[in-house]
Amino acid sequence: MDPRKIMQPSFTAKYVSYLVPALTNIGKQASPSVGRCIDAEKIVRYEIDMALALSAEGFAWSHALEHKLRLNVDNHNHAGKSQSYLAHDDDHRNTMPVNHEPAAKKLKVDRTRSEPEAAEEEEERLTYLRKLIPGGSGEMMVDDETLLSELGSYVSCLELQVNVLRSMLQFN
Repeated sequence: MDPRKIMQPSFTAKYVSYLVPALTNIGKQASPSVGRCIDAEKIVRYEIDMALALSAEGFAWSHALEHKLRLNVDNHNHAGKSQSYLAHDDDHRNTMPVNHEPAAKKLKVDRTRSEPEAAEEEEERLTYLRKLIPGGSGEMMVDDETLLSELGSYVSCLELQVNVLRSMLQFN
């Protein structure tokens, strides 16, 4: 049985049960000023990311994302800012290499290379994949199989997140 099909109802229920109350609280606290709208946008982004991390229990990437979000909040608090959740940082989304060459081209295998060149090319592809996942460049990815498994769960959860958010927009 496909683990993604088993995970879907559980993830969706957890995601909604975290996100809806968080968004409701943000809506109650929002004021119409422009500065507050920018702050509210950061808070919403933080809550969306935290819902993702908390809903995907048991994955190294979700722990890394949650840790990063909480660390950013703590760092923001120590810097003397007034609202801790404004500290949201998009680093887990911005780890893509600066070169915007299509991913399919970067992951394509060149069969004409020698064995050492092919090994180097494979390592480059794995390095690229590590940059796609929160915590992927850290110590959590002990082997390629773990990396690919974590990446698969991350992509599945992102797809579920998008589906939930789209559904929420339709009801709004």
